[in-house]
Amino acid sequence: MNISELLHDAVDGIEPADRLQDIRERTANPQRAAARPWFYAAGATVLATAAAVTAFAVLGDDSATDPGPAHDGHGQETFLVPAYFVGDTPRGERLYREFDEAEGHDALDAALDRIQQPPSDPDYTTPWPEGSFGDVTVRDDGIHVDLLEGDLTDELAVQQVVYTLQGAAGEPLPVWFWREGQRGSSPVSALPQNDVLSLMSISDPAEGNAYEGSMIARGRANAYEATVVWEVRRPDGETVREGYTTATGTGDKLYGWETEVDLSGLAPGEYLFVAVNPDPSGGAEQSLLFTDTRTITVR
Repeated sequence: MNISELLHDAVDGIEPADRLQDIRERTANPQRAAARPWFYAAGATVLATAAAVTAFAVLGDDSATDPGPAHDGHGQETFLVPAYFVGDTPRGERLYREFDEAEGHDALDAALDRIQQPPSDPDYTTPWPEGSFGDVTVRDDGIHVDLLEGDLTDELAVQQVVYTLQGAAGEPLPVWFWREGQRGSSPVSALPQNDVLSLMSISDPAEGNAYEGSMIARGRANAYEATVVWEVRRPDGETVREGYTTATGTGDKLYGWETEVDLSGLAPGEYLFVAVNPDPSGGAEQSLLFTDTRTITVR
């Protein structure tokens, strides 16, 4: 399965979808070389399966001949993948998404490897150290991944794996976890987005991007009246640009938003781009707002 097959239109009804050529054009732009805007990711809960696997059951007669997940042996390639990481929100820890280039046997392998490495955004973390997973494959009944280290008692950590692999696959397939040749008793599906994802998320710019003149910011949100407020701040916290845009909807998931940010006239240097849900209380509940940030450089 190559990246063109993975980036198909199966999730057009789930989220706005950028086309692969558009992504390549953005990442080829020297002013946006680090940008990885891509909205292919699964999030709909369409499978009535267990939300977490905490025990591995011995299978029937077939288990003796089933080696579990395995790659087909071809070499490493570089893939553009979605990677979910853990970050703080007003409602406790939730998942945020980055788009990164990673190496692997295929897009699933690359995405799984990515979440075993430190995230690009220092505000995020990952509970999965390198060596946590082995092989990962897609079968008729879902995605199968070999768990080498750690356990599945941390529901958010499990959802991090599920959302990442479903995003790489381009469809909400259930995820089966294996350990030492034994498959878990039931697969895991993605929990509702509003329950596990930050309600404000920046997809583009990527952390550390550099721009001249202007930039396009994109992300996903479930915001009050679909309104996304944004600011550009100096390192000392002073706001030098501000505005708002509108997400494509409100409801039981996150919706895409996009805006052009004028950076003309700003002195070259480092700035913080901030996207935040508006406060319907008129300022009384600022500490409860969902926020995401990216450090950018103005040339």
